[in-house]
Amino acid sequence: MDIENVGRTIDLDKVLDVTVIEPRLKHPTIFKYFDSLKPGEYFIIHNDHDPKPVYYQLLGERGNIFTFEYLSKGPEEWFIQVQKTLIEKEDKNVGNVSEKEQKKASFFAAKGQGYSCNNGKKDDTLTTDTSGHQEVPGCNTDASDPASIASFRDDIILQYDKWNASFLCDFIEQTDHCYFKEQARQLDELGEHIRLKHQKGHPELASLKMYQDQLLATLLFHLTQEKSVLFDSIKQIEKSDQINRERDTLLLRQIYTGTTMKKQANKTLAKLLEHIRFHCAEYNAPADACDAYIYYIKGLSQFDLRLSRYLHLENTILLAKINKWF
Repeated sequence: MDIENVGRTIDLDKVLDVTVIEPRLKHPTIFKYFDSLKPGEYFIIHNDHDPKPVYYQLLGERGNIFTFEYLSKGPEEWFIQVQKTLIEKEDKNVGNVSEKEQKKASFFAAKGQGYSCNNGKKDDTLTTDTSGHQEVPGCNTDASDPASIASFRDDIILQYDKWNASFLCDFIEQTDHCYFKEQARQLDELGEHIRLKHQKGHPELASLKMYQDQLLATLLFHLTQEKSVLFDSIKQIEKSDQINRERDTLLLRQIYTGTTMKKQANKTLAKLLEHIRFHCAEYNAPADACDAYIYYIKGLSQFDLRLSRYLHLENTILLAKINKWF
């Protein structure tokens, strides 16, 4: 379906064509359009792939105050109407959003996309400077001003406890999982670069990199484990409308095993974060640090913020909900 044909049924003046926008600017532009809407107004996203991460990011940062309706579902052209609602929808409906929207499009088809929604292209959260370079900043090259690097704004204020467990799992997968997988690779490369360049003058970098390696290895392993052992079982139980004692008993045993593993893994991650904070002086770069060093410490700090929220969301909300099943 091309945009000329779509123009016969929709208002082209309402269309935001994100296919022509630089990947790192797509989501900020979408948010700018959304924030300019008055209640009841809408705009239409035109993209070359399913922009499902936008849905989760809007829900997380603006709340349940919009509808996300698929007008065309690819495979090459996607048109989604985003309308700001008159009043905030009741929280009890939030957990049912995925089921309702799946009738129009597959929100949760895993493509490994993060917040950048860049159709598989490299996310440049850590490695792109203000001039557009996509390289690890070198110690003898001009890097971006650390003050200009956008820090992670952990301002999600939704009432997570009102969401059902399945929706929480989907939210964590589509946001945190994608973020951690991409940023872990970039932090690993940048951390090794800094260690090799500065370990002689800063021997603490050896320990910092060691604990970082342990943290990333533990985190990435348990992301896979929690999806296959825990999340999939949770969604399978809540998706079924009919009770199957034998099946549900088996799934509950698997969920119990998964929660036990998850609790231990989260304790380990929290402890490793403490070690990392200690060995980088609570994310304060040394006075003689070059731009690349400062950039690295800033990246670690952002990762800590995101991981801390993830641990809080799982430990205090998701696992607390699941514990009531036993």
